[in-house]
Amino acid sequence: MRKPTQSQIAKLREAVEFFTPVIKRSLQNKSNEADTRIIINDLLEKVFGYDKYFEVTAEHMVKSTYVDYAIVIDGKAEILIEVKSMDSNLKQDHIRQTVNYAASEGVKWAILTNGCEWQLYRVIVDKQVDKELFLKFSLLDPESIDYTDLYVLTRESLRKGLIDEYWEYKNALKPSVVLNVLLSQPVIDKLRREVSAASGYKVTSEEIVDILVSKVIRPEVIRESSTAQRKMPKKVIPRPSQGIDIDGLTPMQCEILKILKEANTPVSLDRIKEILMERGAEFRSLAGTFRGLSIRLGGEISCEDGSYSISDYMKNLLEEKTDVVE
Repeated sequence: MRKPTQSQIAKLREAVEFFTPVIKRSLQNKSNEADTRIIINDLLEKVFGYDKYFEVTAEHMVKSTYVDYAIVIDGKAEILIEVKSMDSNLKQDHIRQTVNYAASEGVKWAILTNGCEWQLYRVIVDKQVDKELFLKFSLLDPESIDYTDLYVLTRESLRKGLIDEYWEYKNALKPSVVLNVLLSQPVIDKLRREVSAASGYKVTSEEIVDILVSKVIRPEVIRESSTAQRKMPKKVIPRPSQGIDIDGLTPMQCEILKILKEANTPVSLDRIKEILMERGAEFRSLAGTFRGLSIRLGGEISCEDGSYSISDYMKNLLEEKTDVVE
């Protein structure tokens, strides 16, 4: 991806630092929306490089109504801007109408700002109009700004198509996108082989997934990924009982089922480990083993407050399959 030069970054930083005292003073004076617009005009010209006479259109008409500003390049609206007073707290509801206007005009970008805080939204039109917050920054704190982000809002960036290129670049490197690839079967298989070779211990794909989602990957990234959600161990995974296949269970899985079959109440993980050690079983971790059982048995094995149990149906099935747990 093409990035701004150091001289472009330095020029942008200098312009922002010039306006920061002005913005702070205006905020202290509780500038109203009209006063805020005067400052926005100067920011669009002096910081972002637009011609405020010919490329910044105030009260831009969309259908039968108006938006506060539009950035117009070569006669085409590229960005619509919604302005609030400096002492306003920006809310996504403030941008909803502008996003709808942008969608109707085929405009990809919308900005919500009070002069201090700036939010850039990508307008998404699929079956319905939607938006995604792409960038946000505060001109009150120049040191906190990522000037590569800020640069994409400049006239130069817009004319070169860098804003769209940066959008594609950022989307390609979203943690959730990378995570979906990381948890794909080919990558998991490769990791399993490499870990097994490096450790000398034959690990399973389930154990690799378990360690990734429980110990390695940040929880907030997992929440964003549909693939990770599907692979996360669940207390109950609904699955038709008739479809359960208990043939081919590992010896450790069989031992655990035997323990749960014999118990009349849920058995804690610690107690399961104690029983297994009493029976001479060797293991490092049972996480992958339980995950494998959850995948295979579905809702017939459950966990509540750290204690495991199996359904009556499962117990009856094991009674019939004596070779599995004997």
